[in-house]
Amino acid sequence: MRCPFLREAQVKFCRASAYRKMIVRLAEQPENERCSSREYVNCPAAKQHMEDRPSIDHCPFLHESLVQYCTAAAVTKYIPYTESVLSQCGTDSHKYCELYLGLANPNETVSPSSPAEQNGICPQYNIEDIKIPGNLYFSPNHMWMEVGNDGVCHIGVDAFLAKVLGTVDQITFVTTKGYHRPAISFTVRGVDLHFVFPHQMNITRANTYLRTNPEKIMADPYTVGWLFETTEEKTKSRNEKIDGLISGCDVYPWMKQEMERMTTLAHQISAQPDMRGAVLMADGGYFQSGFVQRLTREELLKLYNEFFSPLTLWKS
Repeated sequence: MRCPFLREAQVKFCRASAYRKMIVRLAEQPENERCSSREYVNCPAAKQHMEDRPSIDHCPFLHESLVQYCTAAAVTKYIPYTESVLSQCGTDSHKYCELYLGLANPNETVSPSSPAEQNGICPQYNIEDIKIPGNLYFSPNHMWMEVGNDGVCHIGVDAFLAKVLGTVDQITFVTTKGYHRPAISFTVRGVDLHFVFPHQMNITRANTYLRTNPEKIMADPYTVGWLFETTEEKTKSRNEKIDGLISGCDVYPWMKQEMERMTTLAHQISAQPDMRGAVLMADGGYFQSGFVQRLTREELLKLYNEFFSPLTLWKS
């Protein structure tokens, strides 16, 4: 599906001019237009290149082309139609564009009384303040994948992981292109934590913009915080692509259990006596966002190994 803000237009421009300015072609040409009439011979730009040009009824340097442009952008930029295959606007990838997300507001969060929905279809809902889109596939180590209608997949980390970390100091893309397991490293308080998606995918693009804006992962991990754009081998079936991943209404009880496990671990850590022998009492609620920022290196590694390590994929 193409972006609803994508438009097409016929433009014209002068190939003899030092500056290429694209002008949208109107249904009716104005009578006083020089380029499409014999008056072009009086154009200074055309005169410089007319030695080997035959005399015709319109300027030989007048060129017309089909272009695409985004109506959501503040500044209109025309993209030649021949380069449209390089753009995400004509595919399901447009759902990860910040301009589209800012204007279309495609996601609506609801809080159902039960995770079970009619016909097995679950909407996007909340567990506390953690969003769970029902159309995604989740790995046991808290990464997600969306499979587009056009076969293009997007991969990222889920809101549970984002809440646990709160913030990251540095992002390193371990894999950026080629046929690999998508892998990324987050540096938290000087400790490198590696996150690996369980399936090998053909990585076509990585959201390297996040290296300078890592906060977008924590703020909105399912849209602008995506990490990898991938495709899968056509020889593989859809079942092979999602094998071992958690989806649909199975996500709710799994995420609920993960919340309780993490809260239990947080209470155990906080119950350890400090240097004075004092013990903090648990408040009975869920863990707070970014609580790992207060952990020691050993405690952080223990938490990572229990919930987010690639080994989690084999333990589940």
